[in-house]
Amino acid sequence: MAGATIRKTMVTAVAAATLVVPVLAGSAEAATTKAVVGTSACGKKYPAGYWWTYPTTNTKFRAGSGTNYAALGLLHEGDGVEVKCKAKKAGWMRVYVLNGPQDGRTGWVASKYIA
Repeated sequence: MAGATIRKTMVTAVAAATLVVPVLAGSAEAATTKAVVGTSACGKKYPAGYWWTYPTTNTKFRAGSGTNYAALGLLHEGDGVEVKCKAKKAGWMRVYVLNGPQDGRTGWVASKYIA
């Protein structure tokens, strides 16, 4: 009987710990803003190498297509980027950075800052 009590206690402890983890990690909405939003947000997609360009001014490089997403860093005027797609939400482009401080990263930029 003691063994059954121990197993029941362990299962209860594991279940309780599992329920606490999402609370410690933050809400699902907060997690979404930290991860880079991929091609699911794309409207028009472009093939690799189709459109290389640059920012016309220093601008924030974001995790998603909107100012509500976390800034991943700064793109500098003239940093080379390859446009991967235009977002379904007007005014944003998903880009792959070809040089500069964000070299090799993919993220989102407001299209008004892209030449």
